[in-house]
Amino acid sequence: MKDYLKKEVNYYKKKWTGKVPIALVFPNYYSVGMSNLGFLKIYESLNHYEEIVCERFFLPQGEKLRSIESERPLRDFNLILFSISFEVDYLNVVKIIKLGGLPLDPKKRKEIILAGGVATWSNPEPLADIVDGFILGEWEALEKEVVPLFLSYFNHKKKLLSFLSEKNFFYNPREASQEIKVLKTKKLTSPLFSTLISSEAEFTNTYLIEVSKGCGKNCRFCLAGFIYRPPRKFSWESLNKVLEKIPLKAKVGLIGLEFVDNEEILKLGQELLKKEVVLTFSSLRIDALKDEFLELLKNTQSVALAPETGSSKLKKVINKNLEEEQILEAINKLQKYLKKLKLYFMVNLPLEEERDLWETISFIERILKYKFKLQFTFSFSFFVPKPHTPFQWMEFPTIENLKHKEKFLRKNLSSVKGVKIESPKEAFLQAILSRGNRNLKSFILALTEKKGLSQIGKKDFIEPNILKPYEKLEYPFPWDKIKVGIKKEYLWREWQRAKALEPSPFCQLGHCNSCSACNSLEEV
Repeated sequence: MKDYLKKEVNYYKKKWTGKVPIALVFPNYYSVGMSNLGFLKIYESLNHYEEIVCERFFLPQGEKLRSIESERPLRDFNLILFSISFEVDYLNVVKIIKLGGLPLDPKKRKEIILAGGVATWSNPEPLADIVDGFILGEWEALEKEVVPLFLSYFNHKKKLLSFLSEKNFFYNPREASQEIKVLKTKKLTSPLFSTLISSEAEFTNTYLIEVSKGCGKNCRFCLAGFIYRPPRKFSWESLNKVLEKIPLKAKVGLIGLEFVDNEEILKLGQELLKKEVVLTFSSLRIDALKDEFLELLKNTQSVALAPETGSSKLKKVINKNLEEEQILEAINKLQKYLKKLKLYFMVNLPLEEERDLWETISFIERILKYKFKLQFTFSFSFFVPKPHTPFQWMEFPTIENLKHKEKFLRKNLSSVKGVKIESPKEAFLQAILSRGNRNLKSFILALTEKKGLSQIGKKDFIEPNILKPYEKLEYPFPWDKIKVGIKKEYLWREWQRAKALEPSPFCQLGHCNSCSACNSLEEV
């Protein structure tokens, strides 16, 4: 097995004697999981407990499934926690359980397998017949609720599940259906921050800091924008405590830039530059690129912007009505600081027609005519309507339809360098997994047995309406029992406004009760 520890700094390697062993699993490759701040934070938090030894597992690449720290098999851990960020990784959850030699049926398994992460907040149902339960919420709010139970009952599956089931954030699929509340904290006291870095992570040797939570810009397509509502920011005092832990000349990734033009975040960036760090950003808000913020990019090589579409109609549909002049002005400013710029676009948005794709193609051509001193990448992904968003009522097209759009783009952008288009099959699979119910188990098992989508007949989809449009507010979605804090009626109104091309305001924190997110937070 590859010795990943040689590539890492600040990992934990504990003796097992007298300790509670917990397996923390990220169901994707090492490089992906080691760039996931939530996963890294849980690993560090659990290992801060003297009584716990927490070791990491990732999807293996041509090697045996073993823990990173001590190369132990999965069956050595009685308590197994999956942190799931992407719906497509539901397949990898099944692969890992099978590679670990554990039964897929919870009733036949002595080990306790629990899952959490933003994908499970959205819709845990496809895994409901495979894992023992779901812990839904932000780790800062969950930790003091669940860790004492882990310590007391890690060897008593029935008791642990019984006590967890008393919590309103725990979903036990084998109990009578009940409403589950995604636990979110009202007062942010300490930013998520990890000192564990790796040269083989996607963000190579990068210290990751979450500088805010949530977003209130009300982009109707964005799962994160709704599921993490309301937007919350950290005080300068809490950000400064993290600043003190960053070494000189480090590489630092800032995550959660809703308040990118906020005084505290600008001050944090300025103080980091005094330490001669290289700042990286997952994506930047086009409407927040003020001169003060641009100064933070002086050591940065590349960033990403998300215009989403060049169509004036679709900008109204998604409620992200950025003017072309704004985008061009932002690019013009960025060329003074950067060498590379990635622009994200989406295909398959609601109400999309061929002329909307033409508008995006024309927009890209106009960008190139300006001869900016930047190396561009134009990245296209197929939009997948997600639960808990206004577009959850939208129809999802066939693979053939997606392939037609892919072919159209490739043909009409053939002379443009740096065009990348997501696989239609990947998008189609994501749509099924994000919108399905627990009857998808046979479908998931078939795919994990190396059968492709083309080999699986429609009978395996179980629910024939899984990708069809939903015409009524009252339609019972599989994920309705999961309460993320947003009223379904509010999402339905936003869906109607999208179809009418009507704008909606940004979040007005504490000054409205339109979506109810502000009332969903807990004092923890």
